[in-house]
Amino acid sequence: MKTNFLLTGGTGIVGSEIRRKLSLEGHKVKNLSTKPSSDPETFLWNPYERVLDKEALKNTETIIHLAGASITSRWTKKNKKEILDSRIEGTRFLFESIKSLPKNQRPKQIICASAIGIYPSHPDKIYSETYEYDESNNDFLANVVTKWEQEIFKFLDLNIRVCCIRIGLVLGKSGGVLATLKPFFRLGVGSALGNGNQWMPWIHVSDLARQFIFLSENKSHHGVFLGVGRESVTNRKFSEALAKKMKRPYFLPPIPKIFLYLIIGSKAKLALMSTRCSSSFWQNEGFKYEFPELENALNDLIHDS
Repeated sequence: MKTNFLLTGGTGIVGSEIRRKLSLEGHKVKNLSTKPSSDPETFLWNPYERVLDKEALKNTETIIHLAGASITSRWTKKNKKEILDSRIEGTRFLFESIKSLPKNQRPKQIICASAIGIYPSHPDKIYSETYEYDESNNDFLANVVTKWEQEIFKFLDLNIRVCCIRIGLVLGKSGGVLATLKPFFRLGVGSALGNGNQWMPWIHVSDLARQFIFLSENKSHHGVFLGVGRESVTNRKFSEALAKKMKRPYFLPPIPKIFLYLIIGSKAKLALMSTRCSSSFWQNEGFKYEFPELENALNDLIHDS
């Protein structure tokens, strides 16, 4: 059945793929953007200034909420504040805007992005949707995700169905993990990071987009889900597979974590955290991954060497 969607963050690597797939299926897709656009289906909003074109919400049945400042910039005090505030203020303002509508004009469901950063790094534990946040974990990302999800689940108070997808490491042609790593591997200086044994819960952007759409269509599900591929891999195996695909040598020793911290600061935690994640929900639901193996994902995404 065709339906009306509204996306926030619809121009990013994940949002663009979701919009493309929904449009191909014949759905009407509107987008909220902080920048003016000539696209008639793109509407202006600014959570900090409490500006939102109400036409965007008109006849909207499903919201897919992705907006938030990138976590890949250097974690300065200013950037860390923006990472948190963009998620809290954006979600809070969206809630306020929907609450101001008559009850019969409110969206029926909201599918929100979250992140696996809520999980503590662990060498071998397998995380699932049932994990409960440990308040003793004072990690920056865990704090951001926890506060973000607290805002997300407030939509339940409006009798709106809520699904929250904790996204892993997204592989796509533009942006994401590959955009960061490919230049180094192209120069032949790619290697594992830290001890290389940390788990990477990767997912192809196409499969992630399909997970968002799956939840929008299967309305009996609600709560937290993991936006990850079929199997996590270690950083060492990921690095070896990337070097092989790019036809580049792979002989350098792993980069010690102390050097990573010297080069990129506290953001090095992103590269060193180990979060092995379960895909049991998706497999139990019969979700078919287009790219279940890392090798076929890289074959699809990388065509240069």
